Amino acid sequence: PADVYKRWVAFGLLSSHSRLHGSSSYRVPWVYDDEAVDVLRFFTKLKAKLMPYLFKTSIDTSKSGIPTMRSMVLDFTEDKTCHYVDKQYMLGDNLLVAPIFNNESIAEYYLPKGTWTNLLSGEEKTGGTWLTEEHSYLSLPLMVKENSIVAFGSCDSRPDYDYGKDAELWIYALLDGKETSTVVYGMDQKPVITIRALQSNGQISIQTISDRQYSIRLVNVIATAVSDGELTINGNDTLLHLSGNTDII
Repeated sequence: PADVYKRWVAFGLLSSHSRLHGSSSYRVPWVYDDEAVDVLRFFTKLKAKLMPYLFKTSIDTSKSGIPTMRSMVLDFTEDKTCHYVDKQYMLGDNLLVAPIFNNESIAEYYLPKGTWTNLLSGEEKTGGTWLTEEHSYLSLPLMVKENSIVAFGSCDSRPDYDYGKDAELWIYALLDGKETSTVVYGMDQKPVITIRALQSNGQISIQTISDRQYSIRLVNVIATAVSDGELTINGNDTLLHLSGNTDII
């Protein structure tokens, strides 16, 4: 059925590998309806934008052996609820994906303790509880763990491109006194952007190493000043264009 296909598309594309497959049927979206095409397009573009994050995760996986797609218990061993949660997963270190498995568009999922941010809407949720939400076909719980930096690429039309060129580095729910970092790799698996961020006493310090043009988004943060660069307020976020190591207030 078309509704099942649309939910499956969102789930399938938010994984380490994606393909339209079927053992005895032709499962391309236009066989179902125009909305199925829209859903496939939306999540394909999203995955293409997330390729800097996914490529880094793949490189980490090749070194550590920890899967890109993994059970919640692997990352949250101390949380006993995660010992039996089997209908959601972590996609890399920073993203939690909770697919929808019913025809009522209802998501039921569990968030471990901490502040989680919906990557698609920017809405923050407090963890340590189960949540029930209704989602359209163009949405699902795609949650970013607190104290994360997620790198987005500038291209949404193909998976292989220059991940460092005009990259956007989104910083989520920094924890006071706890540094976070990430790396953007080029297709040759060499670092092209390295970023570290630390929040302390209401001030955020950011250090970057790169010769590329890039931007930084502080999600759900309204900054008032920046020491070395320019800032723009965009809704609930602060957009930064930096020229060096920077302090933000």
